[in-house]
Amino acid sequence: MKKLEKSVPVIRFKGFSEAWEQRKLGDHAKYRRGSFPQPYGNKEWYDGEGAMPFVQVVDVTSKLTLVENTKQKISKLAQPKSVFVPKGKVIVTLQGSIGRIAITQYDSFVDRTLLIFDDYEKETDERFWAYTIQKKFEIEKLKAPGGTIKTITKEALSSFDVHLPQFEEQQKIGILFKQLDDTIALHQRKLEALKLMKKGLLQQMFPKRGENIPKIRLDDFDDIWEQRILGECLKESKIKGSNGSLAKKLTVKLWRKGVVPKVEIYTGSSATQYYIRKTGQFMYGKLDFLNQAFGIVPLELDGYESTLDSPAFDIEESINETFLLEYVSLGRFYKYQGNIANGSRRAKRIHTDTFFEMPIPLPNSNEQQKIGTFSQQIDDLIALQQNKLEKLSSLKRIYLKNMFI
Repeated sequence: MKKLEKSVPVIRFKGFSEAWEQRKLGDHAKYRRGSFPQPYGNKEWYDGEGAMPFVQVVDVTSKLTLVENTKQKISKLAQPKSVFVPKGKVIVTLQGSIGRIAITQYDSFVDRTLLIFDDYEKETDERFWAYTIQKKFEIEKLKAPGGTIKTITKEALSSFDVHLPQFEEQQKIGILFKQLDDTIALHQRKLEALKLMKKGLLQQMFPKRGENIPKIRLDDFDDIWEQRILGECLKESKIKGSNGSLAKKLTVKLWRKGVVPKVEIYTGSSATQYYIRKTGQFMYGKLDFLNQAFGIVPLELDGYESTLDSPAFDIEESINETFLLEYVSLGRFYKYQGNIANGSRRAKRIHTDTFFEMPIPLPNSNEQQKIGTFSQQIDDLIALQQNKLEKLSSLKRIYLKNMFI
């Protein structure tokens, strides 16, 4: 009975009850490595008339696909010295990021750093097989020091245990995951489209440097924007808190991902002074200004602390907090201003006195609020789409865990 429990997955389609067959990978699959003529640096091996996609490790994504366009194209001269792989075959990386899997979505030639599954001893669904191999490599990663596979030999690969149902059940599982993958990809594209739409609109809803009217404006506004500096809109907060060994700490994440609790492996120094931060304050990271380390302290982190390397500011009534955050997050603001302040030393801190001198164009308070509201509405749509994507990804993880052995 114990053996039977191990030979079937937790979740199955109706109509299937037979035990899955356990085999060695080398007994079930026929595979070979790709190839490429040497030396790699010979320009004759690349591009030209009749060149085709040349798949290397860098071209294999984490989503069971190849990139849309391979980094290199293999020349007609080099093609006979490589390995041709038709669309729809499973390949796996053997060097670098070992264990990344793809089902090729176009005809290509494949490098020696990848393995190609050519054929199988029994009829096998390619998508089912791809997920089976992916799961095996995930198990091997858990065994490996540091969670990283340093190398994989042909003998080790051949000895992998794989569990296989009848082809009809494989097909159903493959179709299910194809539908899940397609749906996830669709929602990912929708999410990226929303982010791009927001970025494109906001770039035109703020005046360019040296101008005082934006290209796109909301209805009922036609006043000229006033040029101010950030020091007129913000006041640095320096409420002393505890020291580094006692403080509940927060940090500003890169790429405008917000103010979040700081996770520490080691206790901080008792000699380091921390400062209390309040809900609604604007914060930035002095060392990561050029990495868009900006955010507003959320309600749940009221009273948390940071050092002066992550300063916090009370926002004056003359400026809307969302408007402020959107403006400083524009690439043309933080990249330009940060580089001017840094000169050639990119690691130099952006101190508050430098930050206070940076310019900001301001419309009247009503227009600021409208822009802030508009931005927040798009953010809500982005969050909704992100939530859908996370639920789908979670569902896929559950199925992967329970529909394979």
